Amino acid sequence: MRKQTTDPLAASIVGALLVMGSMGAARAELFISGYLGKASTLDSDVELTRPGDTNLTFSDVSWEDDSFYNPLYYGYRLGYWFKNQPRWGVAIDFTHAKMYGELEKTVDVSGVRNGTPVSGQERLDDTFESLSFSHGHNLLTLNGIYRWMDLGTSPEEFLNRLQPYILAGLGLAIPHVEVTLDGDQTEAYQTAGWAAQAGGGLDVDITRWFSLFAEYRLSYADIEADLQGGGTLKTEPWTHHFTAGITFSFFHYQTKEEK
Repeated sequence: MRKQTTDPLAASIVGALLVMGSMGAARAELFISGYLGKASTLDSDVELTRPGDTNLTFSDVSWEDDSFYNPLYYGYRLGYWFKNQPRWGVAIDFTHAKMYGELEKTVDVSGVRNGTPVSGQERLDDTFESLSFSHGHNLLTLNGIYRWMDLGTSPEEFLNRLQPYILAGLGLAIPHVEVTLDGDQTEAYQTAGWAAQAGGGLDVDITRWFSLFAEYRLSYADIEADLQGGGTLKTEPWTHHFTAGITFSFFHYQTKEEK
């Protein structure tokens, strides 16, 4: 059974406190970021098991994101850069994306339904009344980050305000599972599997403490959700994330002017 949780934000807050505690010991540059953006989830197979000898695979299910409609796509990140190795850092990252199954589409279906073999094409809404993670295809990851600093040859150069970076991390998929079928409605946050992400971006210093950034990430999640009435729903979505946001830094690293 997958562990159900009331809110993924609680887990991210706990992780953030751990990062803050580590920062205090390391005397590092603490930063906190918030961002908005758009997600695009690739088609993925959906595996459904139900009591009564039902085990079906719906191939290449398409997902809508509706990133700019409530609840919006958003995320935040809390982390630090190491004092002795300021190009390297770690961060807790929480991303709230969304996935809506396109139920009006016809897909290939194979397996067994109530003990009867199935092979052919069906509309998804012949089986599902709802199939979404609209209150979150939520990802909570611990990431390593590397940034390029001091790109200019003199302290006054604009290049010194630019910090390209890359990141990669592992963590948990904590979706809000919203599935209705056979009269059973599932609506719950679940710790449904593991997740990974990688990407990169560009941070632009506006002041010593404040910067803007744009970023691209690719994420993977291994979701296995428990369903009301028994059974499970499995899918492994790959998602493109295009984001932009703001970062506030504290205990800032030493700049060229200060050396």
